[in-house]
Amino acid sequence: MTRPRLGPGAVLAAALLAGCASSTASTSAPAPAPRPNQPDAPAPTTPGRGPAVTYHPVRDAGYRLERHDSLSLQYPGGASQEQARDRIAFLRVMVSESGTSGQYRLTVVLDSLQALENGQPADPDSLAAARGTRWTATLDATGGLGALTPDRKSTFADELTGRLRLLFPALPADGVREGMAWTDTTEYTLTADAFPGSERAVTTYRASADEAPGAKGITLQSAGSYNRTGTQRQADQELQMTASGTRRGVHRLGLDGVLVSAQGNDVGDMTITVPTVGQTVPVKQSGSYSVTLTTRQ
Repeated sequence: MTRPRLGPGAVLAAALLAGCASSTASTSAPAPAPRPNQPDAPAPTTPGRGPAVTYHPVRDAGYRLERHDSLSLQYPGGASQEQARDRIAFLRVMVSESGTSGQYRLTVVLDSLQALENGQPADPDSLAAARGTRWTATLDATGGLGALTPDRKSTFADELTGRLRLLFPALPADGVREGMAWTDTTEYTLTADAFPGSERAVTTYRASADEAPGAKGITLQSAGSYNRTGTQRQADQELQMTASGTRRGVHRLGLDGVLVSAQGNDVGDMTITVPTVGQTVPVKQSGSYSVTLTTRQ
């Protein structure tokens, strides 16, 4: 019996819309295990001045993380499809002593999540499954963030895991000072565009005094690139994803190391391949994000 060949629209649309399909757990292949070692703090390439800013314990800080993504799929034969995703997550962040000098225990809890797919509300059961998810990780005083481990599996929680790194940009060894510049190279697991996989990001930061009225802190301007791979299954087909692109961002930190706000954008090219049927579809991606400190205790 000959297996029917699924058209590129059916297979790939199912893949990219998989974020709405499950109310409790992702049906994709599991992501690779994270590396056990804590990443090293990057070394500054230019000296700085003024007080050094590092991360410190935080009893309870609330954040609003907003993300918008647009995808443009170009199918064989000239057909195209546009997709849009909107997310607003409300998070609580706790940083506590770990018993090891210079290293903390990080806990992030998802209080609530709003999600739209092409302007339509996402499945309420999927949102309910993600609500209350608790991530834990180790955090160095200078921003070496370990693997983020959630206490449950769900489609939206998996998607959010990679974005929590926006809360803790990597700082240079011994802290960041005004005028410093440094480059951070990080590899980590994540789920992006419904594909579990891994990403390698190279980001260059430059620090300056926070110029917001009445502010006392430091601003980090960043620019970088990423390369990503992933695999999942849809409709009994294996799908492979490769992607690359560029990012820009701005983070504002208080002198105590608490993130006050962040915003940025990224653009990239993704290719989705269905090896068994020989289909390859290029995808243009663009996105933007903002992070705002809402409460602090």
